[in-house]
Amino acid sequence: MEKIKYNNIEVGINKLGAELKSLKCGDKEYIWCSDPKFWKRSAPFLFPVVGSLKDKKTTIKGIEYQLSQHGFLRDQEFKVLETTENSISFISKANEETLAHYPFNYEAVVTYTIDDKNKTLETKIKIKNIGKEEMYFNLGGHPAFNCPLYEGESFNDYRIVFEKEETFNSPLVCEGGLLDFNTGVYNKENIKEIVLDKEIFTIDTILIKDVKSKVIKLVNKENKGIEFSYPKFSTLAIWTPYNEAPFICLEPWIGYNDLVDTKGTYEEKADLVYLNKEEEFVCSYEIKILD
Repeated sequence: MEKIKYNNIEVGINKLGAELKSLKCGDKEYIWCSDPKFWKRSAPFLFPVVGSLKDKKTTIKGIEYQLSQHGFLRDQEFKVLETTENSISFISKANEETLAHYPFNYEAVVTYTIDDKNKTLETKIKIKNIGKEEMYFNLGGHPAFNCPLYEGESFNDYRIVFEKEETFNSPLVCEGGLLDFNTGVYNKENIKEIVLDKEIFTIDTILIKDVKSKVIKLVNKENKGIEFSYPKFSTLAIWTPYNEAPFICLEPWIGYNDLVDTKGTYEEKADLVYLNKEEEFVCSYEIKILD
């Protein structure tokens, strides 16, 4: 675990996956503790796929590759690249193991930056094409926030508040994690908030494609919690296990699971990011503490 502390904010990151494991303001912890009883992760990066592939495989340039749910970056070992008073960067590159599952040479740099004055943590990820040919990929975040945050509260005391009115019909999640957008299971029109209830998540995941809001809040009845912004991401997923797990995931995605009628070709996936040789793509999400 690598740690940085800047005034009243302390952050802990695991070099495996460059995964955020702790975000504290004072003695209050905002990030899920990765208890494997419910979910062993806390804030993995999703690359080069987001969600599930049909039969955990896909065809890239006519060659079949095996890729598990959410890809492999979350299980790659990162090295510390740079540290400053209020930030830390990690780096990982393609290797023999990744090339066996995804035929492109990439470099991933993850940077965490604390802004103590505004009580924010920026999480920035840069993907660079270090190969000789065009590469393409999906990319996502998956941070899990403690919910509830305070003693005496319940999960149902919290709500997600959108920056803009949202209208969506969340798709059916089928066997193998495939999506059926023709069968909506959670339909909302012109809403500004969702009051949390575990019963909602019998559908698995709320998925909002082409989300209008780039800022949302996860707050309790006193409006304490976090503000979450994700300016470059096109899809928002909201997930928690359908059990007593005390956390909620706010997941900004570029891309999503395979569809039920997929042909299994990687190039047909939605929202692919394309990079030519030496090009790079940078996106970020930011957590602001509301206390």
